Amino acid sequence: MRETTDFLVLGSGIAGLTLALRAAESGDVMIVTKRARDDANTTWA
Repeated sequence: MRETTDFLVLGSGIAGLTLALRAAESGDVMIVTKRARDDANTTWA
């Protein structure tokens, strides 16, 4: 299966999600992240 998107964001920490929100104003966004929601450096900070 092939997916297409305008913006590909790697990571769902604060920086990745901020970028995804801003990019969503200009096109389709796909976020690739780890399996567990709490498995991020932002959680540890």
